[in-house]
Amino acid sequence: MKALSTLIRLHNHQLDDKRRALAEAERRLANAKAQRTALDEELVAEKRHAAEGGEGVYTYGAYLQAAKRRREAIDAGIAVLEKAAGEARDAVAEAFAELKKYEITKANRERREQEEANRIEQNLLDEMGLAMHRRNSGEGG
Repeated sequence: MKALSTLIRLHNHQLDDKRRALAEAERRLANAKAQRTALDEELVAEKRHAAEGGEGVYTYGAYLQAAKRRREAIDAGIAVLEKAAGEARDAVAEAFAELKKYEITKANRERREQEEANRIEQNLLDEMGLAMHRRNSGEGG
């Protein structure tokens, strides 16, 4: 049983590590999506500024090209991060399933051991009751 408890602790630790990795992957993905949102808001503001006239009209085209390249880079990063987050989720699910397998095995062993101890105790109590019955009924023993 000690070996099983050790395996459970080991798998619990591994699951915690994988959960931390998943949290980090999701944090990085959220940051990339926030960058995308910020870029979109910046584009709207620049378009409004260019529409108002002034110097912004002349630089808007160059800005738009640069923003398009930034958006493509961010989108590519988001795709990579989404894949990494998906893999991290899969790793957490796999580690959780593995941990559960050991926990269920341990619980089943403990249940069987308790049932065996209860059976032995019941047999002992039955023998004691039978001996008392014989003594009280005068059968001797």
